[in-house]
Amino acid sequence: MLNKEKHQLIMGQILRAIYSDTSISSLIGFKGGTCAYFFYGLTRFSVDLDFDLFSSDEATQKLGYEKIGGLLGKYGEVKDNYIKRNTIFFLLSHGDTDHNVKVEVNVRILMPDIKEHYEVKEYLGISMLVGKKDYLFASKLAALTTRSETAMRDIYDVWFFGTNHWDINAEVIKARTGKTIKEYMADCIPFVETVKDNEILRGLAELLPGEKEKAWVKTHLRKEVIFLLKNYQSVLT
Repeated sequence: MLNKEKHQLIMGQILRAIYSDTSISSLIGFKGGTCAYFFYGLTRFSVDLDFDLFSSDEATQKLGYEKIGGLLGKYGEVKDNYIKRNTIFFLLSHGDTDHNVKVEVNVRILMPDIKEHYEVKEYLGISMLVGKKDYLFASKLAALTTRSETAMRDIYDVWFFGTNHWDINAEVIKARTGKTIKEYMADCIPFVETVKDNEILRGLAELLPGEKEKAWVKTHLRKEVIFLLKNYQSVLT
């Protein structure tokens, strides 16, 4: 069961611990849905903590793995942890009936200037390196078609970012997909069109504020996202 208030408190504590540790705070950037929720007003809840490691050498990976693993133990039981396939991963349990916190650190550097896609922002007095809007939007679009199973939260986030006219970073799309934004949009549109309205709340329902939002998502989200993608595509050269 997801207790949003408790889950957010735990995530806030973890973020504070990571960015208060000067040995790793400049080496790691906060990204993903939870970043958009904490810093950019994303209107759905988010349960995982996602980061980029700015250096992929073995020593930096080991440092990040050991430091994050050590601090997570203060907030619950680390049920799983590993470094493999370009990812440092932890699964934190903070109560038998509570939703676990997944912490993932990407160590695959797709572009040499990855840190330039981040900027310093403050959360409750703690300075953090946070993904810029155009980086988050491009990363979310790239994830849309490349996950092993479609994540409906990706479709929702694309709607939120697009509705708010966020820019899309072309360099990130190229690095992640090998395509221009316009070429990749041509993949995204039919991909979203194949999603069924009766599937669109899967994994998303408990993250939405209430029944009104769930009803809107079920009826309108897919059509709105298709329009937004076509609208972006129409202004791209």
